[in-house]
Amino acid sequence: MGSRGGEIDYSLLLDGLMAEREQGITIDVAYRYFTTEKRSFIVADTPGHEEYTRNMAVGASFAQLAIILVDAKQGVLVQTRRHLRICSLMGIRHFIFAVNKMDLADYSQERFEEISRSIRALTEDLSLKHVTIIPVSATEGDNVTVKSDHMPWYQGETLLSCLEQTEVTEDAGSGFYMPVQRVCRPDHEFRGFQGQVESGTVTVGQSLTVLPGNETAKVKKHPGGRPVR
Repeated sequence: MGSRGGEIDYSLLLDGLMAEREQGITIDVAYRYFTTEKRSFIVADTPGHEEYTRNMAVGASFAQLAIILVDAKQGVLVQTRRHLRICSLMGIRHFIFAVNKMDLADYSQERFEEISRSIRALTEDLSLKHVTIIPVSATEGDNVTVKSDHMPWYQGETLLSCLEQTEVTEDAGSGFYMPVQRVCRPDHEFRGFQGQVESGTVTVGQSLTVLPGNETAKVKKHPGGRPVR
């Protein structure tokens, strides 16, 4: 973990690449592990920048809960909507919206409520049920692990407390499920799709459904002549 100006900078815990630290953005997916008294966590820190959306989808494909950062100064952006839809398509059902940089918004309750209304409208469009919205300041530590004295108007849980209490369950998932993470085009005659199989098996002759368009395809062949697991 690093520091800037003598204060702990938590972003340096996750941004391991030199380019990430120099540019102040996340480029690749970084996995970090930590344990509290109540639960163990694997954090997949994914990029927010549009250019690295593919990397974000890779991290989301393994997650049970998504923390979506919303800049208190900028509010809900097009990229926020894009990431939320990707997470929903990946099967994530639990969402925490961390309205960050509240210190730069003077810890304004009005600003937080304005952003919260935009978030709720967005989650209603996607029919998401398990949604929590928390005002935080990552650099100042407000509502990250302890309640903030700067926002007495907020009576909800801290980010860490919410993570510890969220009940996530594993899908039984006996059917075949593979999040598509990459398009493979080695030449102009072939287009393939790559990803990691999360559950089930697929065999020749089996019909598959591709979401979100509900298009169907039939498996013609696969390498080795064995079921893919």
